[in-house]
Amino acid sequence: MKRGEYDVMAALEDRLWWYRGLRRLVVRSLANYLRAGPVPLIVDVGCGTGGTFRAVRAALPGVCYVGLDPEPKALEHCRSRGLRRLVQASLADMPVRLQSADALICLDVLCYRGVDVGAALRQFFEVLRPGGLLVVNLPAFESLRGEHDLAVGIARRFRASELQNDCRGAGFAILFISYWNATLFLPLWLWRRLSRGTGEAEATSDTARSPSWLNAVLTGLVLSEVALTRWLRWPWGSSILVVARRPHR
Repeated sequence: MKRGEYDVMAALEDRLWWYRGLRRLVVRSLANYLRAGPVPLIVDVGCGTGGTFRAVRAALPGVCYVGLDPEPKALEHCRSRGLRRLVQASLADMPVRLQSADALICLDVLCYRGVDVGAALRQFFEVLRPGGLLVVNLPAFESLRGEHDLAVGIARRFRASELQNDCRGAGFAILFISYWNATLFLPLWLWRRLSRGTGEAEATSDTARSPSWLNAVLTGLVLSEVALTRWLRWPWGSSILVVARRPHR
């Protein structure tokens, strides 16, 4: 990800429609599936600028939350948001003891260049306790590739069937999987196709492109979609969220 995108993310992620939908899904998943314990340990792999930490802390104040990220600028933003348990570390070198985490969150990280998805998921399996929870979000459908991908470093987009197979191959049991942000799929597809001619040096993300009035409309749409995923699974969308558990055996 371009370093300047961390400042954009930190400024907008608490109110931008896409992030609000993602946080709602993550918090709901933890509330529904995280096993009760004295002080559950949640590890956020690729914690970015701390928006997920703020959302989880507000909903589940009794957890111990640890953020990992290789980018110092991201960790600076996390500290400004009150996250103190931070480690500068990459996905390939996670300083987490085996079978120590109650939950592991990894949002839009496995899509980066050079990531071996199967190896990463197997590593997640090993650091989770038996019964531990995994929450992963990833960009969906190669047809949605565009300028945004260049700006934020997305090297690969996924299908739900691929992600489900990868999780099961690492030993996880799937609890929930669905595409989301389905309503905007066609407008995004058109916009991303039109933006494919932009070079990497000039590329900027879609994050800062929603005026306040449009952001309010899109927030309503995406939160309605997220609410409906309690009963249905969207067959398409710009992102996929999977919730999985490490079995007790």
